[in-house]
Amino acid sequence: MKEILDDYETYGPLFLVDREHYEEFCSYLKKMTLRKSEYFLKEGEQCEYLGFLKEGLMRTFYINENGEDINFNFQFNHHFFTDYESILQNVKSKMNIKALKDSEIMLLHKDDLQKLYQKEAYWQEFGRKMTEVIYLSAQKRIEELLYYVPERRYYNLLSENPQVFQLIPLKHIASYLGIKPQSLSRIRNRTVKH
Repeated sequence: MKEILDDYETYGPLFLVDREHYEEFCSYLKKMTLRKSEYFLKEGEQCEYLGFLKEGLMRTFYINENGEDINFNFQFNHHFFTDYESILQNVKSKMNIKALKDSEIMLLHKDDLQKLYQKEAYWQEFGRKMTEVIYLSAQKRIEELLYYVPERRYYNLLSENPQVFQLIPLKHIASYLGIKPQSLSRIRNRTVKH
């Protein structure tokens, strides 16, 4: 992981690791490249890794009873991703995680995370922080779906990533917002007129 080690200033804080522990942490990481449309995780598989998207674009989705893709989240550069339920409970995933474009990811195997936990209290604190990041991201997503109307969800997504419409197909954005593509077009048209 030499190429990562050379760039603590960029990746250390993103990985939630201090300089003193950075090299040790990187020694456990595995680099992986996913081509566009390749899966990191498919429904029915057990998730074995915590992932960090170094560069690229991915989506987390499930298939509903009607066979439709429902997008739960998008991962942009420097985001963590995983199916934490699958990891924690050793169960098969209900989710799919797929690359929307060629993506470079860094992986930490769940067994290696356990090894780090046993080394010293620092790594237990690291695990807590990483869990909080993943949990808060999922919680934010759930709250958006429960409390906000589609137009507000649209503005929130746009403010978080202004490039989203250049990066992600409209059908995936509509699914993420919980609306039909036609409704998304109407929202976008109203936005342009203002």
